[in-house]
Amino acid sequence: MAREHGGVDQRRGSMQVGGTMRRDAVAAVREILLSYAQVVFSRSPLVGALLLLATAVSQRALCGGLLGVAAASATALLLDLDHEARRDGAYGYNALLLGLGVAQSFAGTAPLLFLVLCAVPACTLLTAALRAHFAASGLPALSWPFLVIFVLLLGAAPAGGVLPAAAHPILRASMPGFLDAIDLFLRALGALFFLPRPETGALLLLGLLIHSRIATLLAAGAFAGVAIFCAPLFPAPETALVTVLGYNAAFTAIALGGVWFVPSPSSFLLALFGVVFGALVAAGAAAPLGRIGIPVMVLPFNATLLVVLLALRQRTLDRRPKSVDFLPGTPEENLTYLRTRLLRFRWLYPLRLRLPFRGAWLCTQGVDGAFTHQGRWRHAHDFEVRGADGLLFRLDGTLAEHYHAYRLPVVAAAAGTVMKVVNHVPDNPIGDLNLMQNWGNIVLIQHAPGLCSLVAHLLCGSVQVVEGQFVRQGDLLGLCGNSGRSPQPHIHFHLQPSAKLGEGTLPCRFNDVVALRSGKAPVLETSMDPQQGEETRNLLPAEEAAGYLGFVLGETWVMRAEAGAEHLTCEVDLHGRRLLRSREHGATLYYELGEDFFTVYDVLGKRRSMLHLFRAALPRVPLELNPTLRWRDHLPARPFRAWHARALADFVSPFLLHDGIEVELHLLREGALLVVQGESLSRDRAGVPIIRTKATLAPGGGLLAVEVTVRGRRAAAERVATTTQTHEENQR
Repeated sequence: MAREHGGVDQRRGSMQVGGTMRRDAVAAVREILLSYAQVVFSRSPLVGALLLLATAVSQRALCGGLLGVAAASATALLLDLDHEARRDGAYGYNALLLGLGVAQSFAGTAPLLFLVLCAVPACTLLTAALRAHFAASGLPALSWPFLVIFVLLLGAAPAGGVLPAAAHPILRASMPGFLDAIDLFLRALGALFFLPRPETGALLLLGLLIHSRIATLLAAGAFAGVAIFCAPLFPAPETALVTVLGYNAAFTAIALGGVWFVPSPSSFLLALFGVVFGALVAAGAAAPLGRIGIPVMVLPFNATLLVVLLALRQRTLDRRPKSVDFLPGTPEENLTYLRTRLLRFRWLYPLRLRLPFRGAWLCTQGVDGAFTHQGRWRHAHDFEVRGADGLLFRLDGTLAEHYHAYRLPVVAAAAGTVMKVVNHVPDNPIGDLNLMQNWGNIVLIQHAPGLCSLVAHLLCGSVQVVEGQFVRQGDLLGLCGNSGRSPQPHIHFHLQPSAKLGEGTLPCRFNDVVALRSGKAPVLETSMDPQQGEETRNLLPAEEAAGYLGFVLGETWVMRAEAGAEHLTCEVDLHGRRLLRSREHGATLYYELGEDFFTVYDVLGKRRSMLHLFRAALPRVPLELNPTLRWRDHLPARPFRAWHARALADFVSPFLLHDGIEVELHLLREGALLVVQGESLSRDRAGVPIIRTKATLAPGGGLLAVEVTVRGRRAAAERVATTTQTHEENQR
């Protein structure tokens, strides 16, 4: 019996070892492919495979590239460098370029052996050093490590008796026709891998096209710009010069137009500037560098990108073009991310402004009001409270106490520091004005540099805060009164650029406001500038909401659909962000459970994951849980297009004003269950919403089922089981 148990244990051990070896082999292959993909700013193994295949036209290039990547990976592993960066190919792509350069520039096998033993470890160390140096300022290391080490190799080669490889023949590039221009464009792309061949360039272009249509458009446009630029300066340039100009221009345009900046007309203009700047660097540096035996290579790309990124750090506003200051993806993903954020949240300032009161209040004077909101003080709002009879007061309205707003709480619209308090001005008799103390009793709060808020006309002696105190959003400031230039009890609110009393006002929009319109269901407005006569309130979160939307960390849902089962685990990452992770597809959905909202942000990963259904059906849910409440959200249009329509739309997407699908949502109760339903405002010819969504939640149980119908095609998933992982399992 003991022998039998021993055999079972041995077989289990062998299976575990075999499984570990397979996982390690898959990880190693993936790391190699991602190193190749990094060259075109991609994170796709498929793109990496195409680029690896592009080097296979030369046996030496193939061996040199693979040796470089393998040696870099081994060096990073031995030195215990950043494991995440190593797995993503961040240390491999400079070594890849170095391996290709050595293989194509030197004859014999000795340089390749030296590459593995000395050059690649040095390149890896330099990559790590530059990543650490540039990380403080948020700049990329780019391909400076390759440039530095390769130039050193070029200088050391004659001393070591290493012979250069046979040079490519010098041709003249007159580009008389379209096909010749295409051939030269492909050769220029291939020259990045030291292989100026059309077949290499074609495979690289295919990989680029799969990675991003926007990047392909930028690359082609940049090469066309180089051709136009070269025509007057170089009537019959050497092919080598055109190819160097070409691939530097192409990748400069991709980097500036869609990688470090969100694709847009302004980013395309910046890319054009970068192409011209880089062409000047290449054309100007070619001759002096050539005299000392150093080729230009990717120097123009690196120099241009570093100059532009450093220069644009001096901007006072990060816009036109908007930098990618979020988790980067493909140019299409960067554009979709920013565009969806702007459509969904529409914040004027980098903070969320709530209404400065509790309950429902009526706007009695808005922007450009008839009385006092004019000129420099036009962006302001006055609020009062209306009774059930529609009047602002009870009895005859001759006393302040008759007004519904009088002595009601006034709260902070956002977190900040109290800069100024006035608390001694007496209230006026109804109808009188205190023109000597215009603002009456006030609280002025600084929320951010250049952004302050003022609430005025507070009740004498009611202010609850002091100057220098930090307040949170919603904290009590004081009570509504009738002090200052106020004929009847109300509160005045505006934003201003400094803490100086009497400063001119700034535009103001309140966020996540419930608009109460007579005879209609309440509507949640993401961003609102209340007009005179509009009644509004803040959200009223329900305590039970967290039971439906506060997903249990460590819990795994087994979701089943037609395509099979998928395991979704609730986790928290190192940055404290809540997420759902798909075991089968490696996809990740980021979400947040705040005081007022459950919000889904993004899904990263394969479209086959059910997380994309989750993102569509449950984008944002107010925690008020009011069945009569209606609200709207925006879904990115790109994921709902067929692949061919999506590919075509990508080419023009940077020039579109917006590219989202607006949906209206509401919730209802089905016994103990909570159901969130939505439908798009855009409809087909029969008047049917293009998109319908439904998500079913259980108290304490999270998501039970999700259903999304797009143009009549239904996709659904339901939870069939739930498991809970231990802390140790989560760590593994």
